[in-house]
Amino acid sequence: MIKLEQAAFSYNAGQRDAIHAVRPLDLAIAPGELVAVIGANGSGKSTLARMLCALALPTAGRITVDGVELAPQHAWEVRRRVGMVFQRPDDQLIANTVVDDVAFGPENLGLPPAEIERRVQGALAALGLEQLADMQISQLSGGEKQRVAIAGVLAMEPRYLILDEPTTMIPQQQARDLIGLAHGLRERLGVAVIHITHFMPEIITFDRVVVLHQGQVAMQGTPREVFAQRGRLAALGLAVPMAAALAERLRRRGVALPEVVLTPAELRAHMAPLAKPAATPPAPINPNERTSPQASAPLIEVRDLHFSYMAGTPLERPALRGASCAIAPGETVAILGGTQAGKSTLVEFFNALRTPGPGHVFYQGQDVAAPGFDRERLRRAVAVVFQQPETQLLEEIVGMDISYAPRQKKLPPAQSRALVQRAMEQAGLDYEAFRLRYVHALSGGQKRRVAIAGALAAEPQALVLDEPTAGLDPQGRDELAALVGGLRGDDRMAVVVVGHSFDALASRADRVLVMAEGRVVMEGAPRALLRRADELLAHGVELDEAASIALELRAVFPALSTDVLDLDELERAIMEVL
Repeated sequence: MIKLEQAAFSYNAGQRDAIHAVRPLDLAIAPGELVAVIGANGSGKSTLARMLCALALPTAGRITVDGVELAPQHAWEVRRRVGMVFQRPDDQLIANTVVDDVAFGPENLGLPPAEIERRVQGALAALGLEQLADMQISQLSGGEKQRVAIAGVLAMEPRYLILDEPTTMIPQQQARDLIGLAHGLRERLGVAVIHITHFMPEIITFDRVVVLHQGQVAMQGTPREVFAQRGRLAALGLAVPMAAALAERLRRRGVALPEVVLTPAELRAHMAPLAKPAATPPAPINPNERTSPQASAPLIEVRDLHFSYMAGTPLERPALRGASCAIAPGETVAILGGTQAGKSTLVEFFNALRTPGPGHVFYQGQDVAAPGFDRERLRRAVAVVFQQPETQLLEEIVGMDISYAPRQKKLPPAQSRALVQRAMEQAGLDYEAFRLRYVHALSGGQKRRVAIAGALAAEPQALVLDEPTAGLDPQGRDELAALVGGLRGDDRMAVVVVGHSFDALASRADRVLVMAEGRVVMEGAPRALLRRADELLAHGVELDEAASIALELRAVFPALSTDVLDLDELERAIMEVL
């Protein structure tokens, strides 16, 4: 058992500028228990996780793990019992290949080769990584890297596994698979799982939910007990799953529902008796329905593009199989698809980060592979913000980083400063408040904004945001959606958003492209595609909560449309079919 007795942790303890991240608290986690820890930003969740695995020793109170006190002389023993998977898998992936990385921990325990082999093969099998064992880590997707990180920890055979916001970097389906894995680890190996998250639907099946606020336990209980207290959660800056919020709204409208409904499936079961026998299904959708034709020539056009990673080797993996698309000046386009759909690979061709093999890429009507084409001009015109934009921040100071492109153009200081100020304001960063801030001191969401501001300061004709919400909490995702919505009004710049979920960002696009198996398989306006929700799911595109609930309820109410973007629209749509 992990036991905390008045345990606390302060950064700069004993100093005037001490930050009390975790205040004295009591908590116990039993072997084999599934515990979710939730809380607003700054509530102490990640600090608590670091305390539990001896990465941060308590500055007050006491922590024991199976009777071993957490102290410097026992840190190694505690870390053998408590494994931790960080939010960003790259932070703990060390080796070049999957199998070598999973073997790293057992090798450092000094185990016999046969035992190392047993543990590695068992961990690979538990995470479904057998086919990727010899793959280079650098060739894996974010979700695959996350599984490798977990396998590496499992190979250490811990009794307790801490998952620190592991689902912010992976698609919803992989997040669900990860939660299923947590249950499987408990059932097969008796491993306790402590899951730290911002996403409420993930924790509905856990044994217990612990709510942190300002470094203390504010609430705890079963998921049903905790989510029944919506008012208290709201006061702590937290929301309940949308199915629960919807059920409460429907009860206020007189619909007979239980006090607490947690999942779309529960909602469907309770609403089934209300179904009308002669319900009319939605009108069929033309599968070729698209937005209005582009009024101008494409800024970027891709025709029948093919590409394979590690081509010509036994590990060759096709990424693009005849992809074609066009981006018009000033339009906002969302490119969606599941893992390995080819989305990120495709946009790397937009500014010649990769050069075409079979197929063609055109910029303003010119073939980028033609002799004499100015690729540097293309790269200045098409700015790309990568999945982890922190890796493209080059300077220590925010203002210096954002001014990189203007300085490369050798613009006069006044003009450069004006560009930086405008870019920061477009990205939602106050110029005076942030221009002298250190980059390393910023939150993940703030770093994302700095990277976007740096791209905007280059005055591109197209801005590509590759998985821009990865790693952000729900509030950060909403803020980023609003930011992109603000950029949409700039007729001089096209915006391309790449993602795996039909979220608030995708719903703000003029046009949505859906990719699967390396090609574009669906295209149209956001609402037109949402009405084909089952097809989106078949192609690996995740729906947001509103559309997911609508699709679940459509089995009961065939006339219910799935082109709903938020809770308000969902509530109205349901009342129309009742």
